[in-house]
Amino acid sequence: MTIRGIEHIGITVSDLTQAEQFFIEALDASVLYRIVPPDNPNQKVEGEEMQPLNGFPSEMKVTGLAMLRVGNGCNVELFQTQPTTCDVQAHPGQPGINHFSLYVEDIHQAAEKMRASGARMFEGPSDCFAQEKGKGNQTWFGMTPFGVLIELITLPSAIHYDKDVTQLRWIPES
Repeated sequence: MTIRGIEHIGITVSDLTQAEQFFIEALDASVLYRIVPPDNPNQKVEGEEMQPLNGFPSEMKVTGLAMLRVGNGCNVELFQTQPTTCDVQAHPGQPGINHFSLYVEDIHQAAEKMRASGARMFEGPSDCFAQEKGKGNQTWFGMTPFGVLIELITLPSAIHYDKDVTQLRWIPES
């Protein structure tokens, strides 16, 4: 078995149109396709159809489903459900996946685009530390209007790996 990498991440949001707009405006994402367009009330996926495939609650419906491409990394799949889910603000103290990170060339420009698109940027940028410490290596977190925590990171200087490492960290190509 060969794992090639993360192909996509799935995010459930209360308003698919709002989330798509944020990804497009703030992160230069492209909508690849909409399996379930949110503005078409006749097109939905019943929970009973999805439940045996991935454990989706059978009493719910998928009322919006879109696949987006973000830069030179993995894709993002956005879900909207009925009943509508409540957006919960993620933070690293929660169990499970709590954020994702986007590699950027200009951390200030990326943060400004996120802020202009409605994200709340935390204090930053912060210099990286420990093995990630190096000239220009920085990180900056922002909270989207729909509660997803996104980390911006830039690593122009070398990373210091632990002894006996067998692989290097993947960095998206320019």
